[in-house]
Amino acid sequence: MQAIDEQTFQENLNHLEGNGFLLIENALDEETVVRWRETLYGLYDKEAYEIDNSVGNVAFEKLLALQPELSQGLIAHPSVGSYLKAVMGKQCQLRSFRAHLNPREYLQEWHMDFYDYWYQEEKAEARRPVIGLCMNTTFYLTDNRPEQGRLTFVKDFFNRAVPEEMRKHMGYTDDRTNRFQVWCDEQPHVDLYPMAGDAVIFYSHIPHQGAKTGPDAPGLIRANIVLHFQQNPMFPGIKFVSNPQFTLDQLGYAGTFPFAK
Repeated sequence: MQAIDEQTFQENLNHLEGNGFLLIENALDEETVVRWRETLYGLYDKEAYEIDNSVGNVAFEKLLALQPELSQGLIAHPSVGSYLKAVMGKQCQLRSFRAHLNPREYLQEWHMDFYDYWYQEEKAEARRPVIGLCMNTTFYLTDNRPEQGRLTFVKDFFNRAVPEEMRKHMGYTDDRTNRFQVWCDEQPHVDLYPMAGDAVIFYSHIPHQGAKTGPDAPGLIRANIVLHFQQNPMFPGIKFVSNPQFTLDQLGYAGTFPFAK
């Protein structure tokens, strides 16, 4: 990843804050991509994963323990770290570190990683609630050309919530007739096609969907690594797609704040 000048950084930051997402090309060097692919494929062969769900997603949740040095290199990686710091500052805290493989057909459910973003004041039950946000950094280990795969966002829902009547229909499901799934299908979309080594940083409350749209290249199962960052403070009652406890156990509380020193 080559350093970018201040003007390019500001343009990228404006795009991130205007649209809610940013594709960063060549975030990882080829050696790092290959090491991660070999690591994940080896774990998959040993069935050393925590999730294998009905939409075709296999997930690894314990990489901070299994590959501590390799994992540390992706926490606030230089390709994304400047944007995380600009948006969340020293309050930026790593929430979770996970990887995904899609060895079979894969059409992810439409979801928001931070479901309760728009309902924090309600959930806090506080007279002066602190409103935080979360960001996702995803590093791609295989190509996602249009005929191979994609990451899709529901357009223009970075600064506004989905309709209130959809709230009870949100969450994991493989039912494509679910009202929230249908609603997302019907909205305007923005498709990204990240290639191996690219990264995408985005706000975790935007509805999005990953997909494998064709067969994998020989020997290359679709794969990516996802880090969730939260703007502390959060609390356990907030509904989120991942649990921070394993990260805290591995790194300690202070160790989860990449910009606090």
